[in-house]
Amino acid sequence: MLASLALSCAGAPLPRETRATNCRTDDAWLEGATCEGNANASDDAGLRIEDVEAGRGQPVGKGETVRVHYTARLEDGTTLHNTRDKGPPVEIIIGSTKTICGFERALVGMRPGGQRRVVVPWRLGFGEGGRPPDIQPKTDLVFVVDLFLPADVVSEPQRGGGGAPMGPMMGPRRQ
Repeated sequence: MLASLALSCAGAPLPRETRATNCRTDDAWLEGATCEGNANASDDAGLRIEDVEAGRGQPVGKGETVRVHYTARLEDGTTLHNTRDKGPPVEIIIGSTKTICGFERALVGMRPGGQRRVVVPWRLGFGEGGRPPDIQPKTDLVFVVDLFLPADVVSEPQRGGGGAPMGPMMGPRRQ
């Protein structure tokens, strides 16, 4: 895939890929109760979001369909789940998919092509019960999330790096 090349003809890094032409909806790892009510500062206490790569275009909001790859880890660095190992990105409808609250709230405001490191406090993750045996009760989680938009969504074109534009012309991933 073009985005996986390290350098363009000019020697500059290629822009991060912002579109995904395929997805899967069968990732049950994040299943949890949807966020209740409107998000407010007291609900999000402890949720820490760091933009590793800002991305481009309009920030996503509630009701939008996005595709993500993510790695979930414990705070000690132990990897619990990595969607990149399982194929195409996971499709999420912000506010409609039954996804743990902290993960979903961390997507709001993210821009296509962006990458975030998110620390989700246990209250916004798997709660008091955890998800034994891998996630003990009251365990905070660390996610690294890459955000893509579905290929049929039109947004700001990619710039720089040369090569063909990334978008609907990309064919499905062949394995």
